Amino acid sequence: MVRHREPIIAIATPYGESAVGMLRMSGTGLWEKVEKHIQLKGKLKPRYAHLFKLIDHGQLIDEGILIYYKAPHSYTGEDMMEMYLHGNPLILKRALEVFLKEGIKLAEPGEFTKRAFLNGKLDITQAEAVADLISAKTDLARQVALRQLQGELSKHINPLRERLIELLAYVEADIEFAEQDIPTIKKEQMVELLTLIMESINSLLSTVKVGEFIRRGINLAIVGKPNVGKSSLFNTLLGTERAIVTHIPGTTRDFLQEQVHLEGIPINLIDTAGIREAKDQVEAIGIQRSLSALASADLVLFVVDASKPLEEEDWRVYNLIKQKDHIKVLNKMDLGLDSSVKKIFSDGVCVSAKNGQGMQELKKLILEKAGVFGYDGMLVYLSVRHGELLRMSLGVLEPLLQRLKAEDLSPEIVALELREALSYLDQIVGAITTEDMLSEIFSRFCIGK
Repeated sequence: MVRHREPIIAIATPYGESAVGMLRMSGTGLWEKVEKHIQLKGKLKPRYAHLFKLIDHGQLIDEGILIYYKAPHSYTGEDMMEMYLHGNPLILKRALEVFLKEGIKLAEPGEFTKRAFLNGKLDITQAEAVADLISAKTDLARQVALRQLQGELSKHINPLRERLIELLAYVEADIEFAEQDIPTIKKEQMVELLTLIMESINSLLSTVKVGEFIRRGINLAIVGKPNVGKSSLFNTLLGTERAIVTHIPGTTRDFLQEQVHLEGIPINLIDTAGIREAKDQVEAIGIQRSLSALASADLVLFVVDASKPLEEEDWRVYNLIKQKDHIKVLNKMDLGLDSSVKKIFSDGVCVSAKNGQGMQELKKLILEKAGVFGYDGMLVYLSVRHGELLRMSLGVLEPLLQRLKAEDLSPEIVALELREALSYLDQIVGAITTEDMLSEIFSRFCIGK
């Protein structure tokens, strides 16, 4: 059922000059608030492109195209209008002011999609996918968001919810009608069903890490002592001469950051200043910033000069990163390979940032180490929010399963635990929501969507 809400308005195209700019409006009583500013031939027809004039106090503001969507057959489920005007910011701003004076409220970020969710046009996973689709940085991210928008994630979550609801129904029936001869579920069947549910949850959880990498990218820090070829490696991975490269140690005084795509995964490359005892205050600040960037890295490339034996500075840097996910990069292979380096770091990948030797192997290893190699066979990838809720549900079901195996639990206790586990799955698809939860989700959206 569509709820009656006051009209809202927003400029739905990016700021700046363009051929076309669009105003979007939605809400109850919309036409009554805008009709005196609209001149068109004939009557207003739903889903029809009307050539119209936008008027304010008899003055022509612009000419454009108007499309009207009658509730509930619209994106939000409410009456909606889209006005396509010339894409001059002055025109769009003037048009916006005209309708704000008529009492139409300026939309909040994501408010159109929020209304679509509240009116049952989308579930919450599909609403989240809208924001992901808009912000997708690669074609793979676009495909993942599009699948979720088409309900792919809900297709995985809803069967789990249905199984828990079915199980809960049997348990509650056992409580309510214990004295009557009605079908009940045996303990062994309950254990089997819970095991299957948990296996499905764990399978979905395995996609969270990759899902986040697809959406936001992998923070990849390149570290090492000065003059081991970090900036050359940065440039080679990037495919352009972004960082200054010289034979002088300490050339990079601050960290540089650029993005490159590997097999559809955004890689946020971070070239750090060589880590050593600083020679001056400027270098010390650069090294400290590099250490801060290192702390936020998902993966580290630890680079050494493989043409000569390791030095104390190499080990000092390695001790900083050895507890993080890292790849040992034995650089400068074009100058030869020192046998002691290869022996100590036998699991390292040999490359030459100068001539490109070993770079394909390094790129493949980056994806493997990050856990995203071979990702393309999956249809759905969970976000952090989805993952947290699934873990909370699993955190209820796992001990429940162990207790069921070890002892006879009262149906009241089982029902209580099942309801809690179910509530977390309900939150994923929006069957249960709170205002704080909705505010958090839709705050990521742009205005006008």
